[in-house]
Amino acid sequence: MRYGLAILILLLAPLLRHPALAADFPDKGNPASATSRSLTTKYGRRDYLVQPLASPGRHPVVVLLHGGTQDARRIWKQTSLATLGKTQGFIFVAPDGIDGHWNDGRGSTIAGDAPSTADDIGFIKAVIADVVARDGGDAARVYLAGVSNGGFMAMHFACNAAEVLAAGANLISNLPAEEARTCRPRKPLPWLSLNGTTDAIVPFEGQPPGTKKRGVVQPELLSADATFAFFADKAGCAKAMTAQRLPDIDRKDGSWPELRERTGCVGGARSLYYVMHDSGHITPGLKVGPLVGRALGGTSMDVDTGSLLWDFFKTVR
Repeated sequence: MRYGLAILILLLAPLLRHPALAADFPDKGNPASATSRSLTTKYGRRDYLVQPLASPGRHPVVVLLHGGTQDARRIWKQTSLATLGKTQGFIFVAPDGIDGHWNDGRGSTIAGDAPSTADDIGFIKAVIADVVARDGGDAARVYLAGVSNGGFMAMHFACNAAEVLAAGANLISNLPAEEARTCRPRKPLPWLSLNGTTDAIVPFEGQPPGTKKRGVVQPELLSADATFAFFADKAGCAKAMTAQRLPDIDRKDGSWPELRERTGCVGGARSLYYVMHDSGHITPGLKVGPLVGRALGGTSMDVDTGSLLWDFFKTVR
């Protein structure tokens, strides 16, 4: 029995040492150490946070879009990407939406809120151009990810401005059906999706037309499975998909992670789909209180979302 356990530990050791799966995740970021920037737009001043690199040359750029009601400082504290940027050599960027929201193409989803008219596609493009010009960002290695409302915005951006990205990711968000009908990315993008099966805000199985929440009829949403399939198809990936159950590092949280993968995408790339079983509307690796965790559908401490993103992005060139 002892020998069998020893062999099992040896087999799992590479996974357990992997930063996305390790029990001791990278530290979350400290916005106090970020550089604050402003751009002038037709909507007035727009802000973003950036962590430049001191070393010369061109560097990859990772842009992360915050969720609804949040801002750049809040998401900076909720992700390990700032820490990883320093050690792995990429520029980390977190733009600010207007009044804590992104104009992600869905219109208003809360009664009494007027639909946003902000040109957030133009703003994000301007942020990327600014970082490339001022900080030595590599225009050929720009990666965009978003959480919740930011995830919807990342998909909306990919549908309309894929040409400025090397890859993208949507986290705890599903593609609106109307967006799927009109989305015509100008280039194939390797893609990463991450969703929780018990998400209390963005249902894993999608949202049928006519659903009413928060006093207003909501847009129809594809399922998480269909959302990943949509972007993997657009990336030209092979139809076959593999699935792998990842180690359940934290058995107390009640969740477990699964990785699904499609390969053979354009340029030899791959697209990844993390299914967080029995986890909700919280990015994995983020600690929240038990009441918040239960209200949002559960939490997962089995993987670190920032590490998952960078582990994927760094393979795409």
